[in-house]
Amino acid sequence: MIKLIEISGDSCASCHALLPGLNAVAKENGIPLERIDIETSPESIEKYGVERIPTIVLADGEKIIAKCSGFQPEEILSLWVEAKLEEYSKN
Repeated sequence: MIKLIEISGDSCASCHALLPGLNAVAKENGIPLERIDIETSPESIEKYGVERIPTIVLADGEKIIAKCSGFQPEEILSLWVEAKLEEYSKN
């Protein structure tokens, strides 16, 4: 099952700013959104190769399809998700 994963920290302002747009993108694409806090799940840093937060992962089960880091406006996130889903469906 394809899902979006937001890896963030509770004290990260960019992470909080990203969330409304990410929620909207997940909803418009019919994809569940999972949130992981690195402070309570530090193992996620290694598991997903997180170099900075926020990190957004598009995954199919445990397989990482794509990931990006840093704050992105909703419009950019939407284009990114759509492009990565299209690319993934061709493989």
